[in-house]
Amino acid sequence: MLSLLRHLLSRTPRYVLLLAALSACLSAHAHPVVRVGTGDWVPYVDQQREDGGALSRLVRDIFKAAGYQVEFVYYPWDRNLLMLEHGTLDAVMPYVCSPARQRFSTCSDAVVKGEVVLFQRADQQLDWSNIEDLKRFRIATTHGYSYGPQFDTAVQNGQLQVQQSGKEDTGFRLLELGRVDFHPQDRAVGYAMLRRMFTPEARAAITHHPRMLNTEPLHLLFRKGDTRTDQLRKTFNAGLRRLAQNGELERLQQALYSGNADQWRAAP
Repeated sequence: MLSLLRHLLSRTPRYVLLLAALSACLSAHAHPVVRVGTGDWVPYVDQQREDGGALSRLVRDIFKAAGYQVEFVYYPWDRNLLMLEHGTLDAVMPYVCSPARQRFSTCSDAVVKGEVVLFQRADQQLDWSNIEDLKRFRIATTHGYSYGPQFDTAVQNGQLQVQQSGKEDTGFRLLELGRVDFHPQDRAVGYAMLRRMFTPEARAAITHHPRMLNTEPLHLLFRKGDTRTDQLRKTFNAGLRRLAQNGELERLQQALYSGNADQWRAAP
């Protein structure tokens, strides 16, 4: 077989071989890949869905229109940030653009707005007005999350009683068992998790405090100090502006809050 292949190659004109090699090279680079780290964060990102959820569809469509292919990889939130910092990812999403993260990343324009609330048991009458009030409560948090500058600073300074976990659902499990008083979470994400994790009776026992802990836009974070990723950020921002101008971003925001994000598709 090897000798036959050598014979055929020896009889093939050199220009044909060069054209074939060039064609293969162009094909391999026809759609450069953007490697994006994310995590299962329904309804924004849903690893169980073939399309990856609403924000994955948005990111993929924007880059596809610009000639890129997107590869999503799923890791814990803090690991995504570490990989971005070390240069093994082009971008991560969706994240709050906190000062600490801007040390090693540049932020896209705002994609959607996240509202962080404190989930609690419905049978508890807990109240709070400021971060100081939270010192007396037991709070379950997730590694790699930012819950707003005031809350994050209080945690870093050891002012709050927090129990941190690397798993998304641990906070709600602890809340269900009465082992913590509060679990901070994005409002849309929290209720999507409750629908997925608990029976209707069990999730009826959990609600959220009406006072928002924090509200901040969610972004893609791109690797800092890299010419290629800076161009990717500009490309993504240009696509976002088109969606904002035709009302699609606002339609997505409302779909997230109403629980209909799986049906959202950007208009052609």
